[in-house]
Amino acid sequence: MPVLSRFFGIVVGIFYREHGRPHFHAVYGEFEAVLDIETGAVMAGQLPGRALALVQEWHELHKSELQDDWELARQHQPLKKIAPLEYERAMDYHVTEAQYVSGYVVRLKFRDGTEGEIDLRPELTGPMFEPLRDIEQFKCFRVDAEFHTLVWPNGADFAPEFLHDNVRVTA
Repeated sequence: MPVLSRFFGIVVGIFYREHGRPHFHAVYGEFEAVLDIETGAVMAGQLPGRALALVQEWHELHKSELQDDWELARQHQPLKKIAPLEYERAMDYHVTEAQYVSGYVVRLKFRDGTEGEIDLRPELTGPMFEPLRDIEQFKCFRVDAEFHTLVWPNGADFAPEFLHDNVRVTA
């Protein structure tokens, strides 16, 4: 599969001789999803929530380029690389403060001034996150000084963009 872009551990590409609706593939670790180029909706497979949010954000920024590459692939032409999701944008979403609220809800403050709460229970799936279903382990999060996001002692973390994009904004 020709790789179109790489960002945050995600690899995006389109296969030659594809069939069906225009789509692209996104791979993140052992996960893979096929997404519709027109809508960004998942057609098959799955990605963890945070990876899917990043892929869909990237898709919105590069939809026309994806459509162009789909046409090139159907014509058996070389595909054009597409810019990754830019880290500079991610820096605006640095978590500056985090406070446990209750259950799996955390109150967050971000560098861009956004404040709100996020319920992370739906995201606690897979080997890295399932241990955090134990509420005492969940409460052991901290804001990492280098990556500016929530991290846990077992190595679990959430991309700050995911947290920012999914926080329920409160005053």
